[in-house]
Amino acid sequence: MQIELLKQFINAYENAYKKEFDESFEGKIRRLCSEFDEPFMHLSLGLKERLKSLIFSLEKNIQIAIIGQFSSGKSSLLNLILGRECLPTGVVPVTFKPTFLHYGKDYILRVEFEDGSDIITELSELGFYTDQRKSLKEAKSIHIYAPVPLLRNLSLVDTPGLNANESDTLTTFKELEDIHCVIWLSLIDNAGKKSEEDAIKANLRILGKNSLCVLNQKDKLSQVELERVLEYARGVFGKYFKQIIAISCKEAKEEQNYEKSNFSTLLKYLENIDTKELKREFSKRKLLEFCQITREESILFDTIFNELEAKFEDYEVYLRHYFVDLKEKIELLNHQILEQLKSIAERLSVEIFNFVREKEGFFYKEAQGFFKKNLYCKYSYKTPYISSDDAFLAMFYHSDVMNKEFRHIKKEFEFSFENLKSNLKESFETLKKEILLFKARISNIQKDDFLQSEKNFADLRTFASASEEYFLRDFENILFKNNLDLELFFEKLNLKAFANYENACKLSLSFFSRKINESRIFYELDSSQFSLYYPKKNEIYERVLTELNVYEFENLLVAKPVILKVINTFFEQNLDLIAQKRALISTKKEENNERLNYILALEERIKAL
Repeated sequence: MQIELLKQFINAYENAYKKEFDESFEGKIRRLCSEFDEPFMHLSLGLKERLKSLIFSLEKNIQIAIIGQFSSGKSSLLNLILGRECLPTGVVPVTFKPTFLHYGKDYILRVEFEDGSDIITELSELGFYTDQRKSLKEAKSIHIYAPVPLLRNLSLVDTPGLNANESDTLTTFKELEDIHCVIWLSLIDNAGKKSEEDAIKANLRILGKNSLCVLNQKDKLSQVELERVLEYARGVFGKYFKQIIAISCKEAKEEQNYEKSNFSTLLKYLENIDTKELKREFSKRKLLEFCQITREESILFDTIFNELEAKFEDYEVYLRHYFVDLKEKIELLNHQILEQLKSIAERLSVEIFNFVREKEGFFYKEAQGFFKKNLYCKYSYKTPYISSDDAFLAMFYHSDVMNKEFRHIKKEFEFSFENLKSNLKESFETLKKEILLFKARISNIQKDDFLQSEKNFADLRTFASASEEYFLRDFENILFKNNLDLELFFEKLNLKAFANYENACKLSLSFFSRKINESRIFYELDSSQFSLYYPKKNEIYERVLTELNVYEFENLLVAKPVILKVINTFFEQNLDLIAQKRALISTKKEENNERLNYILALEERIKAL
C-alpha cells in the first residue's frame, strides 16, 4: 500500500514538473516557465499566474499600448486606425478603463466586469463604460472588435491618461503587464520636457526595445521648427525609443493627407512590425523581470540572515572581551573574600586572646616522708583561664560592635555576589536587546511586490516571531543555571563563614578552655613533667581559621576556584550555543541560497536565448 502511494506521488510529480518540451523558442520558454515553478521556490500565486499568462501570450497576438498623458490624443489616434469615431474624446479624462482593440468581422463591444461577468453589446454603448463622468458599473476592461486588417496580427490598447488621477495610473500599470511594446504619444509642445521624461522613466519596465515615440500636433510647427524639435527630442528621448516620429492626427482625418500628416509612417511601422521578434524580446524581458523579483527577494532574505548571523558574531567578540575583564574581577573578588575571612578570624582571635586571664589555683598532694603519712600539702599556683560565657557575652551581647562589623562585611559580599550575577545578566541582555530588535523589525515584514513569495515571507515572519524561542531561551536557561550555582556557593560561604562567626567563636573558646583545663589536670598530677597551657595569639588565630572553614574556602577560592569555574562554564556554554545558533542560521541561508543559485542559473539561460 505504501509503495503504491509512493509511486502515485512520483508519477504526479513527474506529470507536474517533468514535462517534455521541443527545442523551438516557444518550447524553451515553456520549459523555463515550468522550471521556474519548482516546488522549493514557493512561488506566489501571482507569479504562477504571470507564468501561465506568458505561456498563453505565445499563442496570442502581440499587444501594443498607446500611452500618454490625458488630452495627448490617444483616443483620436486610435479612431484614425479604426477608421471611424469609436472612442470618445474630450478635454477632461474620459478613458476610464483600459480599452483593447482586436480584429473582428464586425464592430462589437465586449465589457469585462470586476465581478468576473462580461457583456457583448453595440459599440454605441461604449460611452457608458469609458467615460468616468457617467455612472458606471465596475468595469475591469473594455474590448472593441473591428474589421481592420492591421489588427489581424496585433492588438492595440488605449490606456487612461497617466496624470488623469491616481486610480487611472494604477490601473494603467496593472493592465500593461502583457504589453509587448508601446507607442508613447506626446504633444509636440512637451517634446524633451523633464515632466515628460519623468513619466517615461516611471514606465521604463514596459517600454522594451521596440517602442515608438510619437509627437502629435506637428501641424503647429513650421518645417524648420519641426526639425529642430525632433532633433532635440531625439537627444533627450532617443535612449528610450527605437524611433521618434512626428504626426498630426488633425491632418490625418482625411486619408489623402496621410503622407502630409506622416500618419502613413506610423501605419507602416505597425504593419511591418516583427511580431516574432517582439514576442521573443517580450518573453525574455518578462522572464528576466520575474528572475529579478525572485532574486531580489532572495538577496533581501540573505541580507536579513547575514545581519542576524552578524549579531552572534558580534556577541561572541563581546563575550570574549567581557569575560576577560570579568575573570580579573572574580580573581580579585576571590582574594577579597579570603582576606575578609582571615580578617574576621584575626578580629575574633584578638578578642579571644584578650579574655585569657590568670587566677589563683591550688591543689593538694600527699606529703612525702614516714612521719607525714596520710598528710596532704596544699600547693598554690597561677593558672590561665577563659570564662567562655563571659567572653562570648562581652563580645556579642554586651556590645554590638562586633556584630555590626561582621554584618557590614557580609553585606559587602552580598552586594559583590549580586553584582556578579548582574554582570552575567548584562551579557545576556546585550544579546536579548539585539534579538528583540530583530524580531520587532522582521516579524511584521511584508513583501513590497505582490509577485514575491507569500510562503517565503510568511516563513520568515514566523521564524522572526519565534526568535525568543530559537535564540534566547537556551541562553536564558544557562544564565538561570549558573546563577543558581553562584547562589548555592554563596549560601555555603554564608552558612559556613559569614553567618558562622558566633559559632566559630564559641567553638574556639570552648576548645581553648578545655585545653587549659586539661593542662591543669596534668600539671597538678606532676608539675615537674607537665606545664600549664597558655594559648598563644597565632594558635588562637589558626583555630578560628579552622572553625570558620577558611582553609576549606581557601581551596574553593584560590586552589580550585568555584566562582571562576562557574563563570568559565557559563562562558563555554555561551560559545557552544552561539555555534548552534549560527548553524541554525546557516541552514536558513543554505535554503535561501539554493533558491538564489537556482534563479541565477535560470537567468543565465534566459539571457542566452
